Amino acid sequence: MAKHSCLKYVALLLIIAGCEEYKYCIEMKPRGQRIERKLTCPANLPKDKKAAIAKLYEKQIDPNIFWGTFDTNLPSDVGGAGFYSTFDTTMGQAAFYSERFRGDDNVNDTLEKVQMIADRCVDFLIGWLEHELGDDPNFVKFKAFCNKNVRHDVKNIAIYFWLSSILPEHNSAGSEEILTRMKHYLIERGYFDPKQMHLFAAGYEGDGKQILRLLRDRIADEMGYSSPQIAAERLGFLSDTKRAEESMEQYIRTTVFFTKAWEAKKLKENDPNAEQPQIDVGEFIMHDIDFDFDLFSDSTVEVKLACTSQPSDMNGQWDEQANQVVWLSRIAGNAKLPTFLYASWSEPDRACQEEHFGQVVLAGEALGQYCMWRNNLDEARGKEWDSFILGLNPGQDLEGRLNDFRFAADRQEKPDEEKSDLAQEPRALILAGLKSEEDKTDDPTTRVDKE
Repeated sequence: MAKHSCLKYVALLLIIAGCEEYKYCIEMKPRGQRIERKLTCPANLPKDKKAAIAKLYEKQIDPNIFWGTFDTNLPSDVGGAGFYSTFDTTMGQAAFYSERFRGDDNVNDTLEKVQMIADRCVDFLIGWLEHELGDDPNFVKFKAFCNKNVRHDVKNIAIYFWLSSILPEHNSAGSEEILTRMKHYLIERGYFDPKQMHLFAAGYEGDGKQILRLLRDRIADEMGYSSPQIAAERLGFLSDTKRAEESMEQYIRTTVFFTKAWEAKKLKENDPNAEQPQIDVGEFIMHDIDFDFDLFSDSTVEVKLACTSQPSDMNGQWDEQANQVVWLSRIAGNAKLPTFLYASWSEPDRACQEEHFGQVVLAGEALGQYCMWRNNLDEARGKEWDSFILGLNPGQDLEGRLNDFRFAADRQEKPDEEKSDLAQEPRALILAGLKSEEDKTDDPTTRVDKE
């Protein structure tokens, strides 16, 4: 974890790791029940990472390009998990693609850790201020205020801060609203005045001087310092960022954690006179919490998925000329909700449908629903249904035959039992397709007269 201003760990919980800046390009082409995948890595990707990726693919085309075919499970090359599924029927095929790139879907665990970190920040704040102000009779009251009010509010602000980090990829307006809500929350609870909003923003983006000013004013108010002179004397350690950080470091050296770390260093170096360890606030707070604050990854992934027809459901952009879905997304940091891509599409078996219905009656979303239904049938019902479909001919009363169909098991039910009709869903889909084609035939604007 990169070392940052001690003050910002306590005041704003702003713990951000160094970010990588890579661009990955993935191209995929379905091949029946398998899918081709070509990954182009950034040229500056470390060699060890490229070596790990090479093990996931069948072929390495050049130092930066990898190629392979996969069935259900896609390779965790960029980081995450992906799946490709097909559902085959006599009427056509439905396919579904979904992939998570990095991030963390375990929201409950993440929020528990965010709350734990908030608690640690407040514990540090109380310990640090007690180190400086503990001899003041008013500190007992101030400590109670921190344990009750500040602890509660820091936990809420921590959650707001986490939410603001996960929203930009999905809703930039929502992210801005979260940040504004956070400021409003602090104003409403008296941490600073509405007219001090500019100080809050400057402190967040600058070197911390304005945050120190806000913190100093708030502590002076809670401690009951009646004059600026008294406040300046008692709170001199908050006069500038250098003094504040030196004060924090002095406090850390008085803690049990520091003593244990020093003893461990002596043992490791086999030197009873080993120098004192350098421990910043981030390490002090996070020392035993497994949490990666890589919230703002600058890496991106571009994914292109070739499809024979536009997917009925997707969260990418459809390129009609290239017949492909395109995604271009930032890759989520490890503490954010994952970057998530998905698409579902279908391809009708035109020869089969035209042979048995005289036309294509199922395509797009309707075919997708049909394929899901068909793949949920048990083996006996599946064979029975396929036999029925393959026995249909365009010259027959298709509507009548579809309406009359019942599975053998359904026909054997007793008279007093409620009649089940497992074929209701596919019947409705096919009849809707037949009617749609009939309507087109009857429409003079779409009819083509034969001479």
